[in-house]
Amino acid sequence: MQTETVDPDRPVPISLTKTFEASIHEFSNFGVTATSLEQISTATGVPTERLSKTFHDTANLFSNVVKWYLTRYEHQILSGFAMHSNPIEAIRIVLYECIELFCEDDCPHGSLLSVELMEITDTDGVIAKEMAHLRDQVHTRIFQKLESCKRRFSSRFNPEELASFYTEVMSIIIKQACDGVDHTALYNLADASLERLENQPVIH
Repeated sequence: MQTETVDPDRPVPISLTKTFEASIHEFSNFGVTATSLEQISTATGVPTERLSKTFHDTANLFSNVVKWYLTRYEHQILSGFAMHSNPIEAIRIVLYECIELFCEDDCPHGSLLSVELMEITDTDGVIAKEMAHLRDQVHTRIFQKLESCKRRFSSRFNPEELASFYTEVMSIIIKQACDGVDHTALYNLADASLERLENQPVIH
């Protein structure tokens, strides 16, 4: 029976999170196409043979890393959404979570890693595809929330239009956060955008 041996000088991966995090750093430093499984092995402590068996090549590993992280981001962005019956506060949570995830600092959410992931050169469009999926999921949840409470508002209230608007605001916040815009400016942007919903005519 063949056994795999790990060089004791290699760092031992603590978890899948640490393994994927180390992979992101390699992809960020060298690019996806120029990074080999051997480099990933050295950085993560996972034997090349195991990486090859699991992911086949770096392109597939990168795809898995992106999907894994953006799925986590989706869950975090929407984590507090269902807790609020008030659509304004529910959407505020979505926008604020994006700010915390993607502002480039050392906050507990690991924002530096989020920014590093988003800035990787991605010729296959993996990040764009997964970000589109994230936007679709957020749009759907916001639409459902607004649709469920539309009876509070006048007949001019348009859940689809508002859901599209706030999904676009989310995309703008993510881009500006990755570009280095500070927290305060982004919170102000989020709060200003919510005035559109706050000013919707209500049925008394």
